[in-house]
Amino acid sequence: MKVVSRSVGCLRKIDFADALFRTKGVVPQTSVTFEDPGALGIACVSYHGPVHTFKPANQTYHGIGYRVSGAQTIRIDKPRSFPHGTGRSGMTAIVPATEESAWLSEGPHEMVHFYLASPLVGEVAAEIYGVDGSDVEIQEAAFHIDESIARYAMVFQQRLRDPEPVTELELNAIAHLLSAHLLRRYSNLACRPMSRVDQKLSSAELRTVTDYIEAHLDSALRLSELAAAIGMNQYRFARAFQATTGDSPHKYVMKLRITHAQDLLAASKLSLGTIAATVGFSSQSHMTLAFQRNLSITPGRYRIQTGKFDRDECSGAF
Repeated sequence: MKVVSRSVGCLRKIDFADALFRTKGVVPQTSVTFEDPGALGIACVSYHGPVHTFKPANQTYHGIGYRVSGAQTIRIDKPRSFPHGTGRSGMTAIVPATEESAWLSEGPHEMVHFYLASPLVGEVAAEIYGVDGSDVEIQEAAFHIDESIARYAMVFQQRLRDPEPVTELELNAIAHLLSAHLLRRYSNLACRPMSRVDQKLSSAELRTVTDYIEAHLDSALRLSELAAAIGMNQYRFARAFQATTGDSPHKYVMKLRITHAQDLLAASKLSLGTIAATVGFSSQSHMTLAFQRNLSITPGRYRIQTGKFDRDECSGAF
């Protein structure tokens, strides 16, 4: 059996071979591990043949599987009478951290797997329901249609094929969205009223966090440190920041990096690589992709169009 996997995650203590349901031969082609305790792992996997997969019980993550395409998958650790035990393209299955599961896929197929850390789900529950996170129970859900998870899965399937690196701000954003979604639809809290969590940041809070971003723009900013700058938990901060600025933290930081890069391109003869590092892009190619997608121009062409320098004046700076 040949397995091709593309994965990214911030699950420090979950080995990806284990996170991929201990499927023999599944080795991610790419993976990213962040310094903070992990909130979410994502893997896009293509199975080129029939395969048995297994998720052990009592893990630290909830499993969410979305079937993109291919042969059907059958839940084999349940009786034949188990409802919705057969999965086809476009279907989602939820396996709580406490549960084990075993599956048989009958032929080639493609999946997107999310591995959502249980502690994060508890933190989000405490924020939006005002309960002790340890009281949260995520309920198992056999194959079914979930349009929200399908949308997240397809976005990240495409994102993992993208040469632009996935940032921790992006992963934390989707982790919090998935946590809230699981709680609203698949938990023992689903029928409870939610607390109001969409208030805006005060002027002082916004100034503090934007000043922090400016001061640390050259580093790999984390949602946890931005929230900590104003003494707020990550879920509330992400919601309040977007309600205040109109942008997610990730999008705001990306726009700011592009703006600062534009300023340096127009006012200095620094090389593109130096400018990319100065404003926090992971590489010159990362900055080039960001410019092309947001401004429809490369950094080198942008520098020429400013009219302040010609190519001879900035030898090596293009």
